[in-house]
Amino acid sequence: MLKKTIYLTPPQSLLAGFVMMILTGALLLHLPIASKSGESVGFLDALFTAASANCVTGLVVVNTAERWTWFGKIVILALIQFGALGFISVITIAMLLTHRQITLRNRLVIQASFNQDSIGGMVRLVKNVILITTVFETAGALLLAVSFYAGSTMTPWEAAYQGIFHSISAFCNAGFDNIGADGLLPFQSNVSVNLTIMVLIVAGGVGFTVWMEIGRFFKNEGKRIPRSRIAHLSLHCKIVSAVTGILILFGAVMFTLLEWRNPETLGDLPVWQKFMAALFQSVTLRTAGFNTIRQSGLSDASKFVSCILMMIGGSPASAAGGIKTVTAGVIVFSMISAIKGRGEVEAFGRSLPPDLLQRALTVASAMFAVVFVSSLLLHFTEQSNPYPHTFFDLLFEACSATGTVGVSAGITQSLSPAGKVVIIICMYLGRLSPVTVAIALNTKLNAGSGGIAYPKERVIIG
Repeated sequence: MLKKTIYLTPPQSLLAGFVMMILTGALLLHLPIASKSGESVGFLDALFTAASANCVTGLVVVNTAERWTWFGKIVILALIQFGALGFISVITIAMLLTHRQITLRNRLVIQASFNQDSIGGMVRLVKNVILITTVFETAGALLLAVSFYAGSTMTPWEAAYQGIFHSISAFCNAGFDNIGADGLLPFQSNVSVNLTIMVLIVAGGVGFTVWMEIGRFFKNEGKRIPRSRIAHLSLHCKIVSAVTGILILFGAVMFTLLEWRNPETLGDLPVWQKFMAALFQSVTLRTAGFNTIRQSGLSDASKFVSCILMMIGGSPASAAGGIKTVTAGVIVFSMISAIKGRGEVEAFGRSLPPDLLQRALTVASAMFAVVFVSSLLLHFTEQSNPYPHTFFDLLFEACSATGTVGVSAGITQSLSPAGKVVIIICMYLGRLSPVTVAIALNTKLNAGSGGIAYPKERVIIG
């Protein structure tokens, strides 16, 4: 009898790869050697931590610094790094080092993993991803190590270890901290720590393709950067840069205004610290998850703004989650074009294909549907939760998980078993859904372009 070969499509391979990494990490964290108490934390908590790390989220049910041993923390770091790069990138590098051939199927999975339009240059893409990651994480680790050593009582070895841990966590937009129960709150006034973490978050969130384009630009132009050449940057790079900058500025201004007199967040800080903390809050909501102010102390208005920023998230082909900056940009440009009475979606002097808006709306709708359903589920699972919370706190938690952000209003560690399962599913869907939905839509559209064409009929909008 012939055995039936099971063939997974590239999106299915991505889903299976993340499941495999999460389960492997959960089994390792479930071991007594991973816990400082010498007793297992329980499989559900181990699974939650593994999912949070591999989906580069940062929500935790046990304190990272106080509960996990060196073994457990190394497992968490590995999950973060592999989750950010993607399992296929790690496999590809291993195959290159062992001089094995990269198959067409591997290239298709790489294409799906980084949401690329063309299959050409996939191996080169992976090499560039590894190079960019190494450069940023190494530079960040050195700067943070010096900052931690100079700004605290850490020994040189401890400062170096914390620098490496937080550099990887920040660039991968994971948000895991290893300082203690207060996270980065003790470094609220440390300018070098704040700036380094923020730069790493933004660098990891703009996407590898943007950095590759910037690298090619400087390589081709050398020291001469005429404005006419800057205008020739790709539309993708322009939208990512514009939306990223606008969102960071918008968030910083809103948090400054909304929290200026709030004694639980910015109210008691000096003026310059208020601006820095507001800026850090805006940046960290790009799916990073670090915090220098207590999220539970935010006003409802600030939590609402946070939810919006968390759902947008970072950019395509990055470690960040959310619907992505380009998706939001396409929707906004469509609105502007419609208001102007234009027949096509226009952005920076270019017209966008109609199918891009369809995909953008599909991704955004799918993400908001996950948040809506998960918030309602949490409402029922957490009715007897001992931690004082409102529905806004549950919505905040759902947005944080689905956007793979990792900030929390304080309810995470008291979640019920059912609530933990809901959040695990949110983190998993948030990490993979936008990419897999976009790839699936592209396949269906291409496959169906020569199929049946139905009669067109208009409906009333608005």
